This record gives sequence, structure tokens and C-alpha cells, in this order.
Amino acid sequence: MLDQLLQDHWLSKTEAQSYLAVLELGTAPVSSIARRTSENRVTIYSALKSLVKKWLATEVNKKNTTYYTVISPEKLLKKSEDKYALLKEALPQFLAIANKYDNKPKVQFFDGIEGLKSIYEEVIVSGKLMSAGEPFLTFVGTSKIDPRFQEYLTKEFVPWRLKYKTKTKVIAAKSTSKYSEYNIKTHDSIVIDDPVFDFANEIIVYGNNKIAILMYTSNELCGLTIESTTLHNGLKSMFNLIRKLSKKGKK
Repeated sequence: MLDQLLQDHWLSKTEAQSYLAVLELGTAPVSSIARRTSENRVTIYSALKSLVKKWLATEVNKKNTTYYTVISPEKLLKKSEDKYALLKEALPQFLAIANKYDNKPKVQFFDGIEGLKSIYEEVIVSGKLMSAGEPFLTFVGTSKIDPRFQEYLTKEFVPWRLKYKTKTKVIAAKSTSKYSEYNIKTHDSIVIDDPVFDFANEIIVYGNNKIAILMYTSNELCGLTIESTTLHNGLKSMFNLIRKLSKKGKK
């Protein structure tokens, strides 16, 4: 589990195994580390040299033997946080490069429950880059939601979503599902109780030009993310108009 976590943070499999072995041993030569990882010495030596270049390990020669020590988990976390901060700071420059020569809409397709999970992750993470106070705009209807996906939303997504401060405004179709109840009770929501509004999916308008479309009936279970300024602005206008008309109708 820990070696996979390290691999998810830019270390190779052998580097991750070597880091954990040295962390456990304290300070050790290549031979001891190789025995601990059950890898050959040449492979471990190469991995340790790579860790040294990445400033995640140090090496000291004693009596013709090289000993290795790795940085503490606390320092490793600090390095990851620093990298994230630098990447976040440079994100506008990356986006400028990505959009420099291509202003056409971008569409990505995601299949299955895992694909839908990826869309939610993309939406929530993007929320960190949105302007302060800017909400997600969500059309949602859950009358025909797949039971397995409903379970994921209730047990995993909702607790995770509540950790983030980005607000959400919702236009919800009348439904009795747990996910629908969460949206209505937690967010700034209006409920349209009209058979004309037969909605069994979710559309999220977010960022400057992004839309996520999630289809979670059992026979579909797929989704799209779209980058289009005109579509984004059109759906945003439609969302705001519906909410405005709905509030007027309640007076």
C-alpha cells in the first residue's frame, strides 16, 4: 500500500521499495537494501542513485562502502506540497500553452462507474481553481439512478465532497433518492416538481468553460466533459433563468 502511494507521487516501483527499505533500516549499504527488497544489487543501486538525484536520499562512503539514508516522511510530504504549490502557480501558463493554437471545444468520454468517479474528481479538483465564491451549477435528477452508483455516491462521494468549501447551486427534479436528498438539503437548491422536467442524469457547469455530463442509469453509466465557452455560458444562462423564474413563481 505504501509503495503504491509513493509510486503515485512520482517514484518508480523500485525507488519506492528502496525508500521504504532504507526508512526501515535507518542507514544501510546497497547489499542490505537489496536483501530487504528481494531485488538484485544493480537494480537497487540504480534506484538509490536516482533518489539521491531527487534529493530524497543521501549517500556517505565509509571504509570503501557506500551507505544510504532517506529523508523523513515529514520532509517527503513537504517536498510534495512544494511541488504542488509550484505546479498550481504555473497552471495558467500551462493552460495558455494548451489553448494557444486550438480554440475548438474539447470533449472527453468516460465509461462505467470508474469513469464517472474520474469526472467527479476532475470537477471537485477544478473547484480549487475557481474564483472565491463562485459555485458549481448543477442540474440533477436521480429517478433512474443505478443502485451501485447510488451506493458509491452515498458512501464515498458525498463524505469526500463535504470536505471542500466550493458551494453548489442546484436545480433538482423531484426524487426520493439519497443523492437527491443530499443535494437538496446541503446545497442552495430548488426542486421542480413537474413531470415535464423528466431528468435522470446530472449536468455540472463549472470553471470558466467546462461542463460535465453524467449519465447514471444502469443501461448507460458513462459521462462526458466538455470545454466550450459558448456552451458553458449558454447552460449557465439557462440555469440562472430557470432559478429566477422558479423563485418568481413562488411569490
